[in-house]
Amino acid sequence: MKIAVVSRHDHLDVSNWSGTPYYMAKEINKISNDVIFIRPSSQTLPLKFVKAMGFLARKLGRYNIDLSKTNLYSKYIARELEKRLNQIRPEVVVGMAASPELANVHVEYPIIHISDATYVAMTDYYPENTRVPKWLWNEANEIEKKIITQSTMSVFPSIWASDSAQNDYHANSNKVRVVKFGGNIGELPIVDEDYLVRKFEGTCKILFIGKEWGRKGGDILLSAFEKLKQREFEAELTIVGCDPFSGAPPAGVAVYKYINKSDPEQLALYNRLFCEASFFIVPTRAEAYGLVFAEAAAYATPVIAPITGGIPTIVEDGKTGILLPLKAPGSDYADRIIGIWEDKESLKEMSRHAQEKYVNELNWDSWRENFSKLVKEIAD
Repeated sequence: MKIAVVSRHDHLDVSNWSGTPYYMAKEINKISNDVIFIRPSSQTLPLKFVKAMGFLARKLGRYNIDLSKTNLYSKYIARELEKRLNQIRPEVVVGMAASPELANVHVEYPIIHISDATYVAMTDYYPENTRVPKWLWNEANEIEKKIITQSTMSVFPSIWASDSAQNDYHANSNKVRVVKFGGNIGELPIVDEDYLVRKFEGTCKILFIGKEWGRKGGDILLSAFEKLKQREFEAELTIVGCDPFSGAPPAGVAVYKYINKSDPEQLALYNRLFCEASFFIVPTRAEAYGLVFAEAAAYATPVIAPITGGIPTIVEDGKTGILLPLKAPGSDYADRIIGIWEDKESLKEMSRHAQEKYVNELNWDSWRENFSKLVKEIAD
């Protein structure tokens, strides 16, 4: 089966889109030995211009402008893509987060559109999707409607995104599927009694991972940690991905501003932090999916997070973690930690269920199996 994969991202660069194109490409290559990856060469200069204009607009402080979500960009790229696809003549075209790139492409080959969200769902949700001028919102929304309407199938990792495609863009339910993305981890730890005792005996170890302290709800987590200390609850907090304290963290807090998972020693550190963590807590304000929550499940680490975006697809409240209202303050997080900490059997059961969910649903092998069935169904 000949598969053409279209994306603006370099699928060989693991840093793009949280590594999703990299891992997804590896799995698609296992589905077929005839996969061709297409990054439009004509996008290079336009994307540089788009980036410059976006930076200038933000500096002026009025709007967030992404010109790659305009019909001008979309139609310009479509000319090259139509030509290359007609030369390749694939049986299936797969678009990885390629709404603008494929929205104005008209070919006879079936298109599978993969994304973690819709434009409407992201509007006023992520910071970069706020303060968007009306004319740009209209064009971006038109592009999103085009790609969802003309694709043979739209594939999303969460119920949140799938519902938006159907409710906001009136997508036919038969043309929308949920296929969960996998966590990006190495070898799974063995979750035996010794492993669970180390996680849940003695000091409660809280792990936070995120580059954007503000969007990830860092202040809420810090408030929760302070509440725990005030109540003389023995806890430690580890922050990975950012340094909100400029090198001077408070007592009981450790900071790793950056961990390079491509480096074996740093990957071992990343694995150790997850294995030792009693809870993975990120009170994020916006999360289209959240691969790191799937990674927490792999390490049998219960999650405490808000009900927002794609998180409820990954975390089962009361079974693999604890979900709180989006508006829950730090004190609520502290209360839930203290409330469950003494119930070690429930914690261990939650931990086991988390890894079971990873093994059964939240890994890339599962993604490939489900996606492969879909590709064959469409190609036949």
